[in-house]
Amino acid sequence: MLDLKRRAVLADTVGNNLYGLAVGGTLDYLAGLDAEGIAVSRFSGAIVNTISGAPYGWWREKAFQITGTKESSGKIRQTLVDLLAFNTFQTPLYALLVGIGSKFSEGDINWDKMGQGASYLALISPFIGPTMGWFMDGVRKVFRAKSAAEGNYF
Repeated sequence: MLDLKRRAVLADTVGNNLYGLAVGGTLDYLAGLDAEGIAVSRFSGAIVNTISGAPYGWWREKAFQITGTKESSGKIRQTLVDLLAFNTFQTPLYALLVGIGSKFSEGDINWDKMGQGASYLALISPFIGPTMGWFMDGVRKVFRAKSAAEGNYF
C-alpha cells in the first residue's frame, strides 16, 4: 500500500495532467489551433504537467501552510490561497514555456510574449486557479490522499 505522500504525488501528477488536457485543449481550440496543433500542444503540455504535477501539489500545500489555511477555513479563504498558489507557480512556469517556445520558433527569447502570456494567464487565473485546486483535491480524494489544506507532503 502506498503511503500518503506517494499517493499525493501520484494524484497531483494525474490531476495536473487531466486538468491541463481539458482546460489547455479548450484554450488551444479558442486560440485557433487546428487538431494537429492541439495534439502537439497537449503532448508537450503532458510532459510539463507530468514533471510539474507533484511540485505544484507541494507548492499548494506550502501556500495553505504559510497562510494558516485549514480544511475548516472558509471556502473564500481556500479559494484565495489556491489563486495565490496558481499565480506564484503556474503563471511563471507558463511564462518560461512561452520563452522556450519563442526561442525555438523565433531564434530568440521574446520577453514581450513571455510577459503577455503571463498577463493573460493571470487575467483568467481567478477562474482557472481555484477550479484547478478543487479538481486536484478531488483527484487526491480518489487516490485516498488528503486535500492540500490537510497536507500530505509535510
